[in-house]
Amino acid sequence: MTQSALKSTALDIGFGTSKKTTCICRQVSFNLNKGELVCLLGRNGSGKSTLLKTLSKILPPLSGSIEIYEKNIKNVSSKELALLISVVLTEKTLETSLTVYETIALGRQPHTNWIGKLSNNDINHIEASMALTETKDLSNKLTHQLSDGQLQRVMIARALAQDTPVILLDEPTSHLDIHHKINTFRILSKICKKTQKTVLISTHEINLALKNSDRLLLIDQSELSIGKPNDTKIQKRLTTIFNSEDIRYDLNTNQFVF
Repeated sequence: MTQSALKSTALDIGFGTSKKTTCICRQVSFNLNKGELVCLLGRNGSGKSTLLKTLSKILPPLSGSIEIYEKNIKNVSSKELALLISVVLTEKTLETSLTVYETIALGRQPHTNWIGKLSNNDINHIEASMALTETKDLSNKLTHQLSDGQLQRVMIARALAQDTPVILLDEPTSHLDIHHKINTFRILSKICKKTQKTVLISTHEINLALKNSDRLLLIDQSELSIGKPNDTKIQKRLTTIFNSEDIRYDLNTNQFVF
């Protein structure tokens, strides 16, 4: 029996000031299961980043509710939220004087005491995260010495070391070459299978999403659809969102042709 990990109900997302509120997407309702890799797809400006920031409480929802393992995040503290959800954003905010090991160890902050001393359990989580993300050989390198692909694996490892049941990633492959794009998706799929964590990733890599995800979450014109890549309703929605003179969805191969 599948177990609900992340659930949104009648969620309106957007942003606003004291004078004006802009709603990007209305009545967003979905349920992500334990151990799923779900890819969030949509055109630029459709609300992908806004949704991820709302799910992680960086932005407040305009209305509706968000639950992680039946806990409404509205009622949890920042400290408790850091034990439930980890986030890898597009922006690079790393301290470049830290080594890879030190950077990944920062993921253990929600679990350490005020001194920040690492226990044997913390060290085990760090080492396991490095093994899953294939970053052990980078351990002593400074982060500014890394390639974009290596740095992204380190960021994923840091989120993994945080040991939350849910991980959100916003465009983690946007600056990577095709080799590192494929490798990133492979690692995320492996993480879901081996740790049973739920991973939600926003991406423009449509074909990689179709090949690697358990389900797709589609945003189009303020509406949301969710389903398996081979579901008829999802395939029809994909053609609506992305088909153009330069790109079309091929039903036979379940991929986009350029």
